Order: sequence, then structure tokens, then C-alpha cells
Amino acid sequence: MTFILVRVKNKLIKCSITLTKKGFEMMKLSLLAHLTAATVVLSAGATHAEEKSELSIGMVYVGGDSVYANVKSSSAIMPSISYRSNKLNVSVQEGLAYKVTSGDKVSVGVSIRPNFRPYKSSDSADLAGMTRDMYVDGSLNASYKLTSFLTAKLEAATELSSKFSGNSVGLSLGQQALIGGQPFIFQAGAKWLDAKRANYLYGVKASEANGQRAQYAPGSAILPYVSVQTFHPLTKQTSLFANVNVNFLPTNLTDSAIVKSGSSVSTILGFNYSF
Repeated sequence: MTFILVRVKNKLIKCSITLTKKGFEMMKLSLLAHLTAATVVLSAGATHAEEKSELSIGMVYVGGDSVYANVKSSSAIMPSISYRSNKLNVSVQEGLAYKVTSGDKVSVGVSIRPNFRPYKSSDSADLAGMTRDMYVDGSLNASYKLTSFLTAKLEAATELSSKFSGNSVGLSLGQQALIGGQPFIFQAGAKWLDAKRANYLYGVKASEANGQRAQYAPGSAILPYVSVQTFHPLTKQTSLFANVNVNFLPTNLTDSAIVKSGSSVSTILGFNYSF
């Protein structure tokens, strides 16, 4: 997967292209992370009064572990490209996003976003005979700036590709801070999955059950997460960014035979060159 950040006038623009199958599979880690490398750049860039739209190229390291049984941790180094305009954003992470309205405190938008397959049958022996396909979400999102440094975000999503027709609602708080002159964004939140979505991602259908894997439908679930992001300019045109995200699974999900862990960590490290 390749990420490139693009600067055009006063807005940061983000576009993404898939270069290899491995890169395509790795992008699902950043999707689960909720905040991508581009978000880091955007948020940190907000500290500059005249942040322009931007076209950039760079390299990104993406790594993380899986909550699924005996699925190995994975990592990849990939080139990247991104595009973001004032109203319309296009990227692999965010899909197609349109900002309906944006004010000093309140911002409202809509998006259509792909979610890459959670796993496939060949990922481990525990998942043999089981595959979950990629799916597409449509969402309505809103943010409210509580203070100059604290922002609340809400996102309601529904599955549009008829894989399971489930819904989710996410709520988070993000705190910006300067530590030793270095900008950071600390975020804590939770995502509610309805039964259809949770069953698709973590359940075992009757047709998939066997002697080592019992049928299981976890029902709705709430998944908390925390993340930290930072951005560091090297020169006027080059920068480094990082994002670490930790997700937690409740017991009704970890009780599934295909789940091995109650938490997962994903990491994104990147370098960008802006034109």
C-alpha cells in the first residue's frame, strides 16, 4: 500500500493506491486503528495558521498483531500517496468523505469507506473453511470542539455491501498537547457493534462449526480503544509521523473459538515529502 500526502493551496489532501497484495492486506490494520497517518499530519498541521492543501509522497511502515486464533503478526513497508481538499477527501483509509458543514466548533460529514477482509481461510488452521470478505460502510460523522485542545467525535455507520447489513456507533475524545515542543494527539474512545456486525467479524456460523470450533454468535459488543499520534517536521518539505493504536475486545467476543486475544496493537510510522 502506498500513501502520499499532497499539499494544494491551504488544504491537506490524501489519496492512496494499492501496489501489492501484501500492502492491500496490511491496510486493514490502519483501518482498525481508527486514526491514520494522514490524520496525524492533518491534526499536527492544524497548529499552523496557513496550512495548505498538500500533495506528498512517502514511505510507511505498518505493523500489528491479530486477535484471531494463530494468525501471525504482520508488517510491511509501503510507498504512499494521499489527497485531501477543503470539502472532498479520497483515500483508502477514509474512502470517499464529504464535509457537509464545518464551523469553529461543529463539523458534520458523510463518507463511504471500504473495510478490508478481517481474515481469510488460509490465515491459520483455526480459520480453515472460514472467510470474511471486505465490505463497505456508509457513515455520518460529527465533531464538536469542547475546548481549543479537546474534541469529541461521533460516527454512526451502516454496512452497504450486503455482507451482513450491520451497524456501528463510535464515540471518542481527542486531546492535543505539546510535550517538549512536540505535538501529540491522545485519543480514547469506544465503538458499539450491533449483533449482525459482531457476529460477522467474530462469530462462527453453524455451517463453519466442527469438532474444534463450536458455533458461536456473540451478539452486540462495545470495543474500547486508545491511541497516540505525533508529527515532526524535518524541513519545510519533509516530515515524520507516527500512530500507535490499542484495541480491546470484551469477553463475549473473546469467548469465540476463533479469537485468541483480548487486545491488539497496531503501529504506523511514516516519512513524507511534500511538493
